[in-house]
Amino acid sequence: MQFIEVLTSGGIAEVALNRPKVNAMNHAVLREMTDVFRRLAEDDAVSGVLVRGAGKCMSAGLDLREVASLEREALAGFLDDFDAAFGAVFRFPKPFAAAVHGHAIAGGAVLAMCADFIALGAGDYKIGLPELAVGIPFPRVAFEIARAACPTRAFRRLVFGADLHSPAEVFEMGVGDALSADPLEDARRWLTKACGRPAAAFRFVKASHRNEAWARIAATPAAEREALIDALLSAKQALTAPLFG
Repeated sequence: MQFIEVLTSGGIAEVALNRPKVNAMNHAVLREMTDVFRRLAEDDAVSGVLVRGAGKCMSAGLDLREVASLEREALAGFLDDFDAAFGAVFRFPKPFAAAVHGHAIAGGAVLAMCADFIALGAGDYKIGLPELAVGIPFPRVAFEIARAACPTRAFRRLVFGADLHSPAEVFEMGVGDALSADPLEDARRWLTKACGRPAAAFRFVKASHRNEAWARIAATPAAEREALIDALLSAKQALTAPLFG
């Protein structure tokens, strides 16, 4: 793997995004995400997964400069990679924790929201879903992930407000399960406990919790995808705005 590091110890795989400077998700990162989470889902030696960002940033989201360079056919292919990557993460059947210690913006926040346990580090960084601030609609998979992870008030504030927030503000909204100086330790502690319980029961309940969202994702009409591509093509200048890092 070029941009994703995987280290397994004691049945827990730590997955780190490592694409300097802000772990932006390009074609390669998305494809590696798909491969990693599908492989770990099938690996009987892995009981659970922890995801984090290498360096000072979880992820600033998609590599929007790359997205802005794509014409219609290539953009459709990029969105296919996006759907596959976040689909593999959202449908990961085992205990899954995210340790957020730096900026988690747009797709970076959505990645954290895929987790069963979100540990937020207390600090001076930002979390948010600023897509609507520059006129970019959500791909269906990202929309459903955010809706599944957020209480109703938090969803409205994050999605429709489209601002960036401190981790304390996000935690106060009800997003995240721990806020501390050491989110990595919080995530590891939760995983150790969750992975020590019967795996079949966990898988059943996790699938029950997410099946309705996944059904809506799977039923996305072709017209919705075409409208998304149209919106992205018309917003190429906004895609490179500094708001996204």
